[in-house]
Formats: sequence, structure tokens, C-alpha cells
Amino acid sequence: MKYLLLTLCVPFLFFSFNHPRTNSGVEKKGAPKGFLISAQELSGIKEKAGAGLEPHRTNVALFLSFVDSLMLVSSDWPELSGEVVIAGRSSTEPVQLSSTGGKLAYGTAIAWHLTGDSKYAVKSRELILSLTKTYGYRNEEHKDFQWGAQGILNLARGGTPYIYAADLLEGWKGWTIENKWNYQRWLRDVMYPKVAWASRTRKNNWGVAGSFSAALIAYYLMEHPDWRLEEVSPLSVKLAPEEAFAVHNRYQIGRLKTSADWKMDAKGDLWGILPNGAIPEEIRRGKDPIDGEFLPSDGSGTDYTMTHIEHLTAHAEFLYRLGDSSLYDHREADGSGSLLQAYMFVMNNPIKSHCFTDTRINALYMAYHYYKDPAMLRSLKECGPGNISGQRLALFGRLTHPVDLSEN
Repeated sequence: MKYLLLTLCVPFLFFSFNHPRTNSGVEKKGAPKGFLISAQELSGIKEKAGAGLEPHRTNVALFLSFVDSLMLVSSDWPELSGEVVIAGRSSTEPVQLSSTGGKLAYGTAIAWHLTGDSKYAVKSRELILSLTKTYGYRNEEHKDFQWGAQGILNLARGGTPYIYAADLLEGWKGWTIENKWNYQRWLRDVMYPKVAWASRTRKNNWGVAGSFSAALIAYYLMEHPDWRLEEVSPLSVKLAPEEAFAVHNRYQIGRLKTSADWKMDAKGDLWGILPNGAIPEEIRRGKDPIDGEFLPSDGSGTDYTMTHIEHLTAHAEFLYRLGDSSLYDHREADGSGSLLQAYMFVMNNPIKSHCFTDTRINALYMAYHYYKDPAMLRSLKECGPGNISGQRLALFGRLTHPVDLSEN
């Protein structure tokens, strides 16, 4: 397929860095930017919360209460090791890769920075290393692994926050070189081939999660330039981490497009992000028309649209922190392919708007920090503050990208 073959010959940097708030290129690994939040920023939040400044004081209190409650229930989770088999289309198996598991792994790493209490770092390390004992991720109904298995999505969404967590454990004496390398080898050998398949194949939120996850893994492995990330399907290829990073970022940009060469596995006659901001591959999963000017219902099409936007925002924020605003800024000549317009289609539609749900609104906090759009701020005030945790990938946005909603 044409869109698969083109990626193999692209150079590392193919994005346009023309936003005044970015550097002219991707910064080298090791810059203290954090994937979605840095240790330095968390230190600032801790200081402001300790001084009683809002919204930090309330956010930190809610966050720590949430993380403590997850730590309590996690004591009953079954041990994670060996072959992982997913029953049906469950997005909650294993529990460590559910939305709850990802939040706990990442949340405890954040909590360590906010409190200095090593019990949180120990828990985060425990969860990360539990993944290194696993393999497989096939569906229960199949004896062998099948491409398209639910485990691919569970890894892309549930496993990616573990990488955020590992990045925040850097500098803690309990996170050893051996720990890190064991985890990195598991990412290379077990997780990467599966999420890379979703990146190259899927047009919907599966693909968004897959492209982000594959690019994030590649970035995290760049300190091993001699390693090769192997993909088995839909094509066989081995890429250096730097090459894989470039390829999967390009796939995310391509997923925004409405052109025939980027149809991927889209089911209908419309795909990508349309000029009005609609995302047909998500809307079709509900009862609303995919070519409409608004979303009439609060049904599945609207929820999946918000999920697509939530996943995409996490990838956009990660790249922005490296000096690349391409996902936040992308827009085709006809107005299609715009993340900003996708937000507007949902929450600032002149015909009918929708509030982002309590979890997905965490992505809106992140997006507002970049766009500074007044309609986004208005929606946060009218629909927020939302919960403290987030959905799947743009986690804890209310905490990490705070907005004082009490200000006029």
C-alpha cells in the first residue's frame, strides 16, 4: 500500500516548526521537559499548593486522595506475569493496563515528586517492572496472537502512561540502570511491534493511541541508537529508534488528513478530520450523521470523538515539549486536519455544543495552555472543573496544566 511504503524513506525531521513559541527542531533526549509534565514543574506546583494558592492546593489534595485510594484497591489486583490473554473485547484486562492501572503507575510517580514519600516511587517501579514479566496479549478465542487483538489497544492506551512514569522516576536511586534496561527491552520486544501495527493500520482512536505509543517508545529508546525496533505487520521492517520516532509521528499527521493516500482502514467514504472539525471514523460508531455540521446526540459518536481528541492531545503536548508544535498547529489548505477545529466542532459549535466529559476534559486543560483560546476557557468554566484523573492518555491535565476557573 502506498502510504505504508512512503514512510520508509522519509528523513527524521519532516515537520514545519513555525510557531513562535517553539524552537526550530526537536530537542535532544535529556532536556528536562517531561513527557506531559516535568519534575521541575511538579516542584513548582508543590510549592504553590503548600503556600495555599489555588487551584493548586485543591488540585494536589484531590490528586493525592485519588492516588491513595487506587493504591489501596491495587493490593487486591492479581499478579501480572506470563502470557496475557484478553477475554472478549475487554478494555479492562489485565487491570494493570486498564485506565485505572495506567493512572496508578503514572500517578504514583507524580505523587513521589509532590510529597517526597518514596512509597509512591516504589509502587510505580513495582507496576512498571510487572509488565516486563509478560508477553502475548492475544484474544481468548484465538490460540495464537492475531493482528487486531484487543491487547494491542490495551497496550497502546494502558501501557503508555507507564512510560510517563518511568521518565519521572529518573534520578531516584531506587530506579536502577538494570530496572530501566529491563523495561526498555520489554518495550522494544513486546509492546512496540503491537502498537506500531495500530499506528500503521488504524484510522480511528486505535491508530491515534498506536502512533503516540510507538513514537513515545522510540523516543524513550533513543539512548540505544544501535537497537532496532522490529515490526512484523502490516510490513516487516527494522528501524533505529530515531527512524521509528520519525515514522510514527508522520503517521499521526497522516491520520489527520482526508486524502485518499491516508485512508488507511477507514470504513466509510469520509475520514480524517474534516474542515468543520468532524471526525467521521468516530462519529460513525454512533447514530449521528458523519457528514453533519454538528453532533445532535451525546451518544457513542460524540464520546468516541472526544476520545480521539483526548489521545491526539497527549501526543501533541508531548511533541510540543520537544519543540515541535506540528500536531497542535496542523491544518491542510482546505481547513481539514486540524486538532483545534476538532475541539471547536464539539465544544464551540454554533448549532449545538457539548461539554467534554469529566475525564476527557483533562485534555482540554492541556490544549488550552497551548491555544489560549477564549472558547476553550469558556467551556472549562461552564463544564469543568472535571475530575482530577483524566481518561487514558492526557492524564491529570487539571493538575499539571492548571487553570483558575474562579477568575473573571
